[in-house]
Amino acid sequence: MYISKYIFTYRLRNDQHLIFNSLSGAMDIVEEHICQFLLNEQPSTPSLSNEEQQFLFSRGYLFREAEEEQGLIGRYKDYLDHHSSDEISFVFCPSMTCNLKCVYCFEPQEIRSSNERMTEDQVQAAFLAMDQIMLEHRSPKHHFILFGGEPLLPLNHAIVELILKKAKERGIPGTIISNGMFLSHYQDLLQSYKDMIKIQLTIDGPQAIHDQRRITKASQGTFLKIINQVDWFLDHQFDITIRVNLDSQNIEHLDELLNDFQDRQWNKYPNFSVALSPVENYAGNSAPNLLPNYQITESIKKNVPIEKLRAVNTALNSDLTRLSLPFEKALHTGIATDNYFPNFYFCEAAGGRTFTFSPDHQIYPCTSIIGDKKWSLGTYYPQLQLDEQKLALWNGRHVLNQPECSACNIAFLCSGNCPVQADRKTGSILGTYCGNVKRDLGDHLKLLNSSFVALS
Repeated sequence: MYISKYIFTYRLRNDQHLIFNSLSGAMDIVEEHICQFLLNEQPSTPSLSNEEQQFLFSRGYLFREAEEEQGLIGRYKDYLDHHSSDEISFVFCPSMTCNLKCVYCFEPQEIRSSNERMTEDQVQAAFLAMDQIMLEHRSPKHHFILFGGEPLLPLNHAIVELILKKAKERGIPGTIISNGMFLSHYQDLLQSYKDMIKIQLTIDGPQAIHDQRRITKASQGTFLKIINQVDWFLDHQFDITIRVNLDSQNIEHLDELLNDFQDRQWNKYPNFSVALSPVENYAGNSAPNLLPNYQITESIKKNVPIEKLRAVNTALNSDLTRLSLPFEKALHTGIATDNYFPNFYFCEAAGGRTFTFSPDHQIYPCTSIIGDKKWSLGTYYPQLQLDEQKLALWNGRHVLNQPECSACNIAFLCSGNCPVQADRKTGSILGTYCGNVKRDLGDHLKLLNSSFVALS
């Protein structure tokens, strides 16, 4: 008899225990003696009845031998690698220059102030590099992202046009991530590519709040400039997503912002959606006001009617639901509709599925570390030269290759956390960086304790 390594337990106020298997996703409420049995890594004579043992076997808490669990892990990982996580992202940064100075920006000032831009030769070389990478990965699924800095600066027009042209020739769909200040400058160009692109803009609250956060270099607000350009793109059937970056400064104003979207009747467009995301600090440069993700989701549930979230086609970034999803699903109180599935990779960079082409000729594995050549995977210009050792390290960055993480009971819930933060703490992206994961999970379950007691 073998007890799964991936069982998380939490004592409820009625002295029963919530048990959760981060590998199988099973969650149950059990008596004290069952919990104590599961916490015993080498059980001798079972202290459980046959019925209790069969229950634990059926729910994936018990196996006849360790190899059974290892086989299940292998099958889950094979499924993820071949179905869920094999799409490769190619990120093009026409320049790293940005016209805004958002208060929580993760990119260093020297990067945002850079005047370096991609040339036409670099774009050609980047697409040749992409073709070669795709051949080596043997993956049919890939997409491109226009990023920066601000990709849609007027000075980038010719380069953006070339990127779109090359992507269309290859039949590759893409997303443009823009602050929206110069959308109208690009409307004629983008009209020819609207069937293959999505556009993501950021609006961080009603005008009074947004204009404190997303400001020009002259400290002027940007709300009206962005808002006034959206209608034309929606009317012309562009796929528009409004991202809202949430922290303590704007979370209480989300309901008001969604009211504004409804007043403008944007929610009537099938091509309109809203994406809620936490302000994060993966790069170590963000401002204060950060909130634990569970506090953001609890505030949303408390202050925004679920009907309104659905009415404006709202989705939650996976960072917001990573730790809370299985518990909220069990209670039927969550906003996200996804089903729990064990995750081996924390992000798109982990697993080597992101290649970011920067104006400095380098290829980076993550958009949070563009410009820091320590993280470069190699160069794409004048020709592709990859550091195979670095690439192999990122390809193999998953919880099973992180020694401490692989033995953690919430390994497939946490997914190994941020590779960049792990490197900063341990000197390796395969190192262990828990951050506030365990603290936040415990604090959230304190809030949910009474709800689980009511189920028992």
